Amino acid sequence: MNEKALRAGFIDIYFSLIKHVEADLSRPLEDFKLSFEQYQIMTDLASNEATTLTDIVKRRKVTKPAIARQLRVLRDLGYVSQTTAKDDRRRRLLQLTPLGKRVEAEATKASNAAFDQWVQILGKDKLLALLNMLQDAEDQLHQAQTPR
Repeated sequence: MNEKALRAGFIDIYFSLIKHVEADLSRPLEDFKLSFEQYQIMTDLASNEATTLTDIVKRRKVTKPAIARQLRVLRDLGYVSQTTAKDDRRRRLLQLTPLGKRVEAEATKASNAAFDQWVQILGKDKLLALLNMLQDAEDQLHQAQTPR
């Protein structure tokens, strides 16, 4: 396959699969008025993997303004609250509200059920191979783009 055909094939699969993966991941979350990104922030908070905006930025590898926009929506929905740290007044701590905890748990069940369908259709081995291939591509592309 020449480079032009390879590029065309990649673009075709991007539009027919990769863009739809995000839609498939987001669909179970629509009932909760959540995007997939907002749901991931909630799972980070629920698992205590993140407690501040900076923690989420590092974990999700996106910009502060992008996370701040998602957090504003989550606060407006009543899913996340923000308080000032007692030991450092500059730090803003994030946590799920009681409603946010319930929504995160229900959204996780819905999301897991949707992913279980992928496992049934493709099988664990194919999904693991795809995950490994995508991780390898991400690692190599990130390394090539990182200034030395």
